[in-house]
Amino acid sequence: MWNVLDATDRPIVAGIDGRPESEAALHWAVAAARARRTSLRVVLVADASELQRYVPYRPDVHGETFMVPARPHRHPSDDDLDRAVAIARLRLPPGAVTGRRAPGAAAAALIEDSADAAMLVVGTRRRGPLAAAALGSVSATVAVHARCPVVVVGAEPPESGAGLPVVAGIADDRAADGVLDFAFREASVRRVPLTVIHAGRADPGLAPGLANHAARYRDVRVTAHLSGDGAAETLTAASAGAQLVVVGSRRRGRVAGLVLGSVGRQLLHEAGCPVAVVHPARARTPRRTVVRPAEAPL
Repeated sequence: MWNVLDATDRPIVAGIDGRPESEAALHWAVAAARARRTSLRVVLVADASELQRYVPYRPDVHGETFMVPARPHRHPSDDDLDRAVAIARLRLPPGAVTGRRAPGAAAAALIEDSADAAMLVVGTRRRGPLAAAALGSVSATVAVHARCPVVVVGAEPPESGAGLPVVAGIADDRAADGVLDFAFREASVRRVPLTVIHAGRADPGLAPGLANHAARYRDVRVTAHLSGDGAAETLTAASAGAQLVVVGSRRRGRVAGLVLGSVGRQLLHEAGCPVAVVHPARARTPRRTVVRPAEAPL
């Protein structure tokens, strides 16, 4: 197993809340940390209420049953965090996993944690019109405002996707370079092909950028397609045969390009694989250096 000293100085952050969709996100984040040879920080966002759980207690087999506080001085969600960290430590080196419980609003806590992250992974409910109508407000808000790339993973456990390509969706906007940078790297570390789908009219200005990235990642076999169909439909269809779809947003505070409005909602909730949202100037992975965990292991 790789040594933690070989990892990057920015961890992958997995945002969890104890629900099935966040467990799927945790497993995806662990696999990503292994592939990138980087550390993982598990952040549990939960109700800040300190209401105590109670459990039944019978001092004598024939006596009366009492309800007593369960594990005093612990928040009810601490068990979920301990379990998540234990799962991650089964597959990552000692010292590569840290964890913490973030009080307060979930979206705000995860956005704060994204400041020093290489990638933030969150879960969302899929699929169908009810899920789309009730878009996971946390995952949607984080995807727009996070300070690093965000990967949104569906509630259903994703298939291994071994050998399936990474798909990058680009349009005529400033996010194209960041999307390509992130997508090429993911394809490289996963050792799979990359499919680039350009939605919209042909743009000669995108060709040099694609060629530059292909020259940097010579180990990645890349194919490019121009799609005249709707971006959401094209990318959703492509996701059925992909292990990751990468799209971009132009700037913080406003989602644009291929994740604008209904396009983003359809893709995030109907994609057949995880979706990565990349912001300009925050796509590149930092240089390799010694890991300095933000917090001591639990």
